[in-house]
Amino acid sequence: MATFRCLQTGNTVSFTYQHDIDSMRGHQGYVRVDEPEVTIESEIRTDTAFRAPVIPTIKRMGRPRKVANV
Repeated sequence: MATFRCLQTGNTVSFTYQHDIDSMRGHQGYVRVDEPEVTIESEIRTDTAFRAPVIPTIKRMGRPRKVANV
């Protein structure tokens, strides 16, 4: 038995037949809920955990100041 959740509405649907489960795996609008998600720790980068945050340059809004003619 497998349970799938709709990504758009959040409703859950349960299926017992293997044919129905296989057809729902290919459906882009549903995600299987009862299956534990596999996370690979090697994908998590630990060297970027202590870097300082990048602060973007603040640009003033509006028209720039006039420069005197020389």
